[in-house]
Amino acid sequence: MGLQPRQLLPVLLRLLKETDDETALARASVQGYFFDRVLLPNLRLLDAKNDASAQRLIKSYGRFVGALNRILLKRRSTLLGKQVNLFTTNIDMAFEHALELLEIDTNDGFAGKIRPRLDLGEYSTLRFRQGARFEYRSEIPTFNLFKIHGSAGWQRDGEEIYFDHRLDVIRAVQTSYEAAKATLLQINEPTDVDAFMLGFSATGKALDQAGLEFAEAYKDLQIVNPEKTKFASTVLNKTYYELIRRFANELEKENSALLAHGFSFRDEHLLDLVLRAAATNPTLQVIVFCYSREAHQEISALFPSEKVKNGNVLFVRPAEPKEGAEERKLSLDVVVEDFLEQVLEDEAPPADHIIELRLGGADDA
Repeated sequence: MGLQPRQLLPVLLRLLKETDDETALARASVQGYFFDRVLLPNLRLLDAKNDASAQRLIKSYGRFVGALNRILLKRRSTLLGKQVNLFTTNIDMAFEHALELLEIDTNDGFAGKIRPRLDLGEYSTLRFRQGARFEYRSEIPTFNLFKIHGSAGWQRDGEEIYFDHRLDVIRAVQTSYEAAKATLLQINEPTDVDAFMLGFSATGKALDQAGLEFAEAYKDLQIVNPEKTKFASTVLNKTYYELIRRFANELEKENSALLAHGFSFRDEHLLDLVLRAAATNPTLQVIVFCYSREAHQEISALFPSEKVKNGNVLFVRPAEPKEGAEERKLSLDVVVEDFLEQVLEDEAPPADHIIELRLGGADDA
């Protein structure tokens, strides 16, 4: 759950260059693997009470957004806004479940109650609470959730995108996937993809009717696929570029801070945006939490010093483990525990004045 197997990207790029039957089978097989590993687990989130792994995932995300919410609550000055922007390339519904569980006010871009429709103007909404007696107003923390690559919970109807509460699109594609599963090439791990790519051309197989129906049903998913022809529809294309524009605008604001976690920066478009913003906005601070020391080497190589002239991109990596110990990888829980929750620890401020009180009886007067 929450898995984004970007290892499939090079394979899909090669597949797009071919149009024969065997290539169509291979491409549908990769899409089947992606659907099975990334999209289907979202159904378990709907029944998280009976799924231990779903509970752990929501708890982890809940701890993260809860810490951010408490940080915003510490902002007593009206000059400081109480909004946080969450830009995610994940298409799962973990953020939505965690935010709702904690009853945190959220702008996810959807307007309406009965059939919420995607309206990006919702992101400009501020939330206030007003006292019943004295009518004082105070801004409350609000989370803006931007699903840059679409979502498992998006459903297209004509030229509009609606929120799919019951994940009906996922269920419909699941029916087609189960019918075609036996004829798709089996992939157990992302590393298996190259192995079968070397040999699939000798199989002489092609997509049968069930496979063709799955490939067609897969197009109904409103997600940006890990491939060069990313978009399932013009509507998603337009939405994607609007969300990217919002991301770029936030990076250009004075004294902005971008905290990145769980992102490899292999998406060239997003990488270019961050590099350009870091170069043109010296007040921007980018902090990248690298999951492992190995990941740090890979990600930092994408930020050469000649492109980061302002020195405003910092990398946080796990400390070198002691002999015989395992590396303390920077999972989401570790980032919250070691960094965010440290911000919330209140230190006793030094006294500005000392008042001495002498208490005594009548004889001391």
